[in-house]
Amino acid sequence: MFESGDNSNHNYDANSKGSFSNLDSEQNLDNIDANLSAKNVAIRKKQLEQLFVRLIAFGLAFGAILGIGTYYLINRFGLNKKPYQLEQEKIELEKQEQASFPKISAFPYIPESLELSKQKSENSDINR
Repeated sequence: MFESGDNSNHNYDANSKGSFSNLDSEQNLDNIDANLSAKNVAIRKKQLEQLFVRLIAFGLAFGAILGIGTYYLINRFGLNKKPYQLEQEKIELEKQEQASFPKISAFPYIPESLELSKQKSENSDINR
């Protein structure tokens, strides 16, 4: 199981299993550093450079896609227009709507004098 590093019951003798494994790992690290050849370093460096270039290319492509999408949405919803431009468009739209609905002239025109006489006759019928 997992043992914490601050265990006070742990024996730190050189013969104990824990310190022996630490010594082995330190020796292995020394061997790894000693075994690195210039060829291995060059290969690893080339791999890291390729990874770096790929990450840069991916970041640029992803950023370009996000930028184009944002630009499209801003223009689509009119967020790039100035307030006076929005007011002008609103006024023009209202004028177009009013022009698109012509006045209905199919109803007959009733002169006011006839309307007043009808109202008077209705009032007199109610009073009877």
